[in-house]
Amino acid sequence: MEKIFTLFLFLPIFALAQKESIWDLEELYKTPKYEETDLVNKKGVKSIFYESIDYKGKPTKVYAYYNIPTTERPENGYPAIVLVHGGGGTAFEDWVKIWNKRGYVAISMDLEGHLPSKNHQDRKNFEGSGPSRHGVFHDNNEALQDQWYYQAVAQVILAHSFLRGLPEVDTNNIGITGVSWGGMLTSSIAGIDDRFKFAIPIYGCGFLNGTDGLMGQHFKNGNQAYRDNLLTNFEAEAFLPKATMPILFINGSNDAHFPIPAMMSSAKAPKSKTYLYVEDGLGHGHPPAWDVEESYRFANAIIHNLPLMDIQKTTWDHSKMDFSAVVKGVRPRKVTAYYTFDKGKWQKRRWNSTPGNIKGTKVNAPIPEEATAAYLIIRDVKGMSLTTEVIFDTSDKQTMK
Repeated sequence: MEKIFTLFLFLPIFALAQKESIWDLEELYKTPKYEETDLVNKKGVKSIFYESIDYKGKPTKVYAYYNIPTTERPENGYPAIVLVHGGGGTAFEDWVKIWNKRGYVAISMDLEGHLPSKNHQDRKNFEGSGPSRHGVFHDNNEALQDQWYYQAVAQVILAHSFLRGLPEVDTNNIGITGVSWGGMLTSSIAGIDDRFKFAIPIYGCGFLNGTDGLMGQHFKNGNQAYRDNLLTNFEAEAFLPKATMPILFINGSNDAHFPIPAMMSSAKAPKSKTYLYVEDGLGHGHPPAWDVEESYRFANAIIHNLPLMDIQKTTWDHSKMDFSAVVKGVRPRKVTAYYTFDKGKWQKRRWNSTPGNIKGTKVNAPIPEEATAAYLIIRDVKGMSLTTEVIFDTSDKQTMK
């Protein structure tokens, strides 16, 4: 039977568009009051509490690490970045230092009302702390403003406003990146806070409803109020179409939580230019995410207005077993094709690789006709890698999930 292949399309699920933000952005865009603290001090970073929004009628504050680079200060100030942790995460001083060494002012905050510690079970609350995350949006019966995701979005936007209030920071060059849950928050906030210069969601994304990942399974709990609350108010599917900054989506080929189809739909949603980087076998966690060099290369390209590869016209001619794309901008140096023969759950698919070819602005690679999904990773002459769109077999309904 003849196979039909097509570019990945949006998942056919769309949240209701919001006319106005459910967050008070006028207040969140103000520089929050903050105080330095001696609690959980770490060498090489500053420890602070900054004020956040009310939780159950009482004012709250957030614990964070931030620091200024020791590199020479640019004429207009340092670029900066907001670092959004994932599940089990906290304020990470090491993450701040990683970006400091690359010339960025950085802030990392605990979004679950804790003081940071290495062991999640040992983390303590403090007077004035906000809510902790309760499962996967399992606090949906609380008032909207008292739900964790609502509070976390506000805390991240306030961290951005804090950075903008520092005299050392170039307010025109502040980005955001997040890991897992932090990637979900980053994807949502990209369509809420348009002051950001760039966004880099790692693993986490939107369009999870109907996907076969662990996050997507929670949409199948039969609770329509839960689904409506999530899709309308929090899921990045509702916000990414409003995003105006360049975005780099980073993911692993077999991520258990955020499968490739959700990332692809997320990347197609914004008004702005988006980029993809899929790494075969990328582990899920904070350290693996921090090790992905493409995030730093992308940030520098946006901040310094450097050219990036523009991957266009991705096609798969299965009759000729030829997968190809046109690359403009920075010249390609190396091409590797990844493909799978498997169907079913994305996290269980095994991927094969084969070298590709470069001829001028066109890159291509031979892909077996029996393959069910494929993409190219293209490394440019400056050392950065980006990924083409995924192309898949439409006879396999699982590829839509």
